[in-house]
Amino acid sequence: MSVIRPARPADLEAITAIYADAVENSLVTWDYDAPTIEQMRRRYEDRTAEGYPFIVSETTAGSIQGYASGGPFHPQSGFRFVIENSIYIAAQYRRQGLGQLLLQALIEEAANRGFRHMIAGISMPGGEASLAFHEALGFKNVGTLPSVGWKHGQWLSAVYLHRALGPGSTSPPPLTATGSLPESR
Repeated sequence: MSVIRPARPADLEAITAIYADAVENSLVTWDYDAPTIEQMRRRYEDRTAEGYPFIVSETTAGSIQGYASGGPFHPQSGFRFVIENSIYIAAQYRRQGLGQLLLQALIEEAANRGFRHMIAGISMPGGEASLAFHEALGFKNVGTLPSVGWKHGQWLSAVYLHRALGPGSTSPPPLTATGSLPESR
């Protein structure tokens, strides 16, 4: 059994190890070098301070199985209601449905925080399972950037998927008390 909960600083050692494995042994991230725990701590602190969710899946015995986080899709302020997701599972826990559980929780938390759209960038080849579980949760393919990344001696394509959150674009974001659009979520 797994518990999905907000990540805590004490989880960062396990989170860093999970991400390092993905960097070193897969094509799912295009980073060449795994971050140090200090770099991952800054990422965690920056994202949570900016209002992005950062969650983990934990066994009842206390082992971190995987994590999901949100981050900015684009730095321009007009994109402030859009979140890009990242999901990583420890090798021994893959293919058990944890990615889907984490993504469902991330979608719910992002919507609760006022985000209106979620973007997923999937590396191909190799991301077929990620595509399938994103599509199962309502994501639609919105385009491919062919052969734009290079890692492990091969060109990689980026497939982008989109999912509306809450009311999506059917209405403007809620107005502030002064009647203006909020500057941030």
